[in-house]
Amino acid sequence: MAAVPIARHLLRAKDLADARYSEAVEVADMARAAGLSRAHFSREFRRAFGESPHAYLMTRRLERAAALLRTTDRSVAEICFLVGWQSVGSFTTSFTRTYGRAPRAYRAAFPPAAHYARIPACMVRFFGRPQRSSFREDSGPAAQ
Repeated sequence: MAAVPIARHLLRAKDLADARYSEAVEVADMARAAGLSRAHFSREFRRAFGESPHAYLMTRRLERAAALLRTTDRSVAEICFLVGWQSVGSFTTSFTRTYGRAPRAYRAAFPPAAHYARIPACMVRFFGRPQRSSFREDSGPAAQ
């Protein structure tokens, strides 16, 4: 039986971080998903992807937070906890270090989230219909 390449195990751990970034995922959980010891996993992950597993997880969380800041009206604190941070202060510090501006300033650089609101096509058709009809049968009781 052929041995499975270590890259496949590392991708399993990377997929875990991508899917569950908002949960309390730790490097030990990622190592367990890859079936490797924590030290060996960290070494191989860094060699394969160019950053530590912890840095990768933090980057995923920050990317998701930036997307939420651009496209929602949720508060910075709510976004902080949604993406898996435990402290608003550490979130703000990490976000500022990565994006060059605080979360509120980052949000202010983009159009308000209301501009991204999508209206279902059925509602557009319903409210886009003419309110008055030219047909006699639609205008009330028939005159006799």
